[in-house]
Amino acid sequence: MPGKLAKFGSVIIIDIGEYFIGIPIPRDSLVSTSGIIKGEKSINELKREAEEAARDALERARRMSHAD
Repeated sequence: MPGKLAKFGSVIIIDIGEYFIGIPIPRDSLVSTSGIIKGEKSINELKREAEEAARDALERARRMSHAD
């Protein structure tokens, strides 16, 4: 098994009790997973939306902390 995992950057190990599960993570996971999920939006559009949502969430959190 270790020889097969050599091409991966790391492995996530999940202890199930009597055995474990190893999930190999590719060295360049973005390149390896590119195109797996098809969508109408580009990566740049998704990134912009995620950044905007993060800014909005941060602003809401700041407003809530000042509400006390």
